[in-house]
Amino acid sequence: MFRVTDRTREPTTVGEAVPRAPQPRRDRLFDAPRDLVDFTFDESVVDVFPDMIRRSVPGYEAVVGMTGLIAARHLGRGGRCYDLGCSLGASTHSVLHTMGNTPCEIVAVDDSAAMIQRARKIADQETRVRWLEADVRAVDLERADVVILNYTLQFLVPEDRLPLLRRIRGALSSGGVLIVSEKLHAPGYAEKVHLDFKRANGYSELEISQKRAALENVMRVDSEDEHLARFGEAGFAAAETWFRCLNWASFVAWPQSP
Repeated sequence: MFRVTDRTREPTTVGEAVPRAPQPRRDRLFDAPRDLVDFTFDESVVDVFPDMIRRSVPGYEAVVGMTGLIAARHLGRGGRCYDLGCSLGASTHSVLHTMGNTPCEIVAVDDSAAMIQRARKIADQETRVRWLEADVRAVDLERADVVILNYTLQFLVPEDRLPLLRRIRGALSSGGVLIVSEKLHAPGYAEKVHLDFKRANGYSELEISQKRAALENVMRVDSEDEHLARFGEAGFAAAETWFRCLNWASFVAWPQSP
């Protein structure tokens, strides 16, 4: 494992100190027939979110832990990181854990009031994080060394994705990095095995179908090739897929070739 300067301690396990909401409840939001409305990150989702994402997103915990390691390569002493679409702050805490006690600033942004309120409680006395309830498309981005977009672009309307990436490219320092994680449009075998993954994690056919219907209008996913092409359109010098599990992937993009 590479070492990051200016730390007072080394993590023993990737993602070891990433906190979760206290006593996370099991996700049962769709286990009974219901009148479906579009999926929103309200209080009911926040209550079960750690369980929901763990049982729905293959590779999630690995991505969160590695996000901290990738960020630490670029976020030096006094550096700034944006976690856009931070949810409960798992990626933010992964970065903090990897940085040890090194001074840095993380601006964690989410437009869900319920998410931000819970994230502040989980963070407790952590002073290096500024939590903002705001639309990621409207946040003024100051100079940054790291920007994290984990599972965020897929919830923006497609026409807003390229403008946001261009703004991020403009804010990143020359040695900075953008980390993006997304569900992919990958119909076929990967999608079928992803359904098996959810079944193996205890979701019923009713839960799977009702959640799919609730997400249909709010989560529109792109292919891996579309993501990589868009990074180029946004002005990034280089980008690559660093993780993929079934129809979920994570990317890194750099303003200058690494």
